[in-house]
Amino acid sequence: MTVKSISLLPLVAFLMLAASPARAADQGTVQAVIPWEGQGQVFQIDTRRIQFLGSLEGVMYVENAKGEMNEGFVQCPIIQMMDLETGTTEAFGHCEITASPTDVVYAQLSCKGQVGDCNGKFILIDGEGKFAGISGEGQLRVRSPIRALAGDLGSGALLRVAAGLAVIKDLKYSTP
Repeated sequence: MTVKSISLLPLVAFLMLAASPARAADQGTVQAVIPWEGQGQVFQIDTRRIQFLGSLEGVMYVENAKGEMNEGFVQCPIIQMMDLETGTTEAFGHCEITASPTDVVYAQLSCKGQVGDCNGKFILIDGEGKFAGISGEGQLRVRSPIRALAGDLGSGALLRVAAGLAVIKDLKYSTP
């Protein structure tokens, strides 16, 4: 879902921590997980669909091939569409992953699937500090309990999801 999809950003924070400012170029593959919390508003947009506009926040934990683990803070504004008749969903968002005040990674995510279980891509699009020029992508899966929460809400209702999980597998990255 959209809220879940945005939680993928902590992986980028790991990439920022793993890169050394002294290195000219770096590339690799990491695994990332983002336990997240989301909040926003739900709007009825027609007789069968609702739209969630909100954000996800959490900590991204990133593990490299050597088993070393790092973390970073993630914030992701997202848009998620849910079809109440078919139970399908699609989401799109952007993330800011902060490893330090000067080292930040920017990413975008997108996914489709069933409400509560959304699969797609997590793409690294830019960065600051030692992550300037970063690029890459990985497979994203977002899980959340939103299916049980969103269907009974009226248009404009506030929604807070206290727990969700985003997993990014085989996130390949490259820095100049």
